[in-house]
Amino acid sequence: MVQYGGTTVILGITGLICLAAFFSLFSGLAGILIKNKIDHDSVWGIVIWIPLIWIGKDLLVEKVFGGFPWCLTGYSQYKNIYFTQVAEIAGIHLVSFLIIVINVLLYKLLKTKNKKILLALPASFLIIYGSGYWLLQRHGQLSRTVPWHRAGIIQPNSNHDQVFDFNSVQKTLDKLFSASSALKKQGAELVIWPEFTVPIYPLQTPFYKDQFTAFSQRYVPLLAGFTDFRNADNVFNSVMLFNGNKIEKYDKFHLTPFGEYVLFRRWLFFVKKITDQIGDFTPGKNLHNLSLAGHWLATPICYEIIYPELTRKLVARGAEAIVTISNDSWFGKSAAPYQHLAMAVFRSIENRRYLLRSTSNGISALIDPAGRIIYQSPLHKSDQFLASFRYLKHKTIFTRYGYLFPYFCFLLVLLDGLWTIIKKLKKKPFYQP
Repeated sequence: MVQYGGTTVILGITGLICLAAFFSLFSGLAGILIKNKIDHDSVWGIVIWIPLIWIGKDLLVEKVFGGFPWCLTGYSQYKNIYFTQVAEIAGIHLVSFLIIVINVLLYKLLKTKNKKILLALPASFLIIYGSGYWLLQRHGQLSRTVPWHRAGIIQPNSNHDQVFDFNSVQKTLDKLFSASSALKKQGAELVIWPEFTVPIYPLQTPFYKDQFTAFSQRYVPLLAGFTDFRNADNVFNSVMLFNGNKIEKYDKFHLTPFGEYVLFRRWLFFVKKITDQIGDFTPGKNLHNLSLAGHWLATPICYEIIYPELTRKLVARGAEAIVTISNDSWFGKSAAPYQHLAMAVFRSIENRRYLLRSTSNGISALIDPAGRIIYQSPLHKSDQFLASFRYLKHKTIFTRYGYLFPYFCFLLVLLDGLWTIIKKLKKKPFYQP
């Protein structure tokens, strides 16, 4: 907010404290409910209720004011291949639920030395890892005969601090076109550029639009992120697919607060939006996929990949692969680019789709439907690589039946809270002389 949002250091620190305090309210409320269960419930009741409460809290964090479900508990296991496969059933929230169950069992074992808990722990691991192994084998059988395709992914190591003039824009484009044609020669059927490459408006500038059209006609279709600046009231952060004379686009549906618009602008009039100087972005009108050679691509942009429900809807509507582009240069030298990648892994597992990821300066990657990172680019270095993937059509339980598990957890916690209130009211007389 200080470096890119134009606020003072004091305001930036104050904003960070206020944001942290706001999100702590959810954890604080969950803590109160958990303490009440520990004081009044049985050992086995605690083992179930604590994760239910925590997942209900996570749902609120994801939904309130647009939400920010960054680094939920389950994401910590993104390299634990057999544990994470249950995400195919009920998503990242089921993985979080199981982690909390195991931790509560460990805690109660240390506190009570209960022999039943001692048996429950290995049984839990056996069930989770056994289920994960079976789900992984089942997916392999379903996709074994599907043909392979190839896409080229480019990481230009660009960043938002670069100052562009006409010559530098064209020089950058020529370099990207050259890299794309080289990937075509290696067998790429599609080349993917990230969310940020150069500050141009291809749909509004015939000079640039003609270059993309001519290149995609002669060499290979291009998918890249640009701004679609229609007018002052319609500015979209878009994925554009240039395929000969045909141009398709997806407008970012779930915008990032303060990154692409200022939340509560009426009160926060002194805060600038950090990603662009042309005003707030406009949210996309609908969620839809892009078509390429008879196949459908889901194309969530940047932070959209951290919202399980959004990607699930795109796959449920027919997407056969997930292509996500991002500009992670805002993160600088921090853990955030690695965290962003870890969260993207679960969108592959939940929906059993290959995920192709292109970022401005890292971390670009190819992730298979089991959540294995087949290849990842180095951070803050330019890179280009071929990604072999399959277009898959099988739909998982998670994809078919919706994002129901966290709502189920929240509903149980809500009903339990209402029942507790009703019981207290029944015990208390309505009239006391």
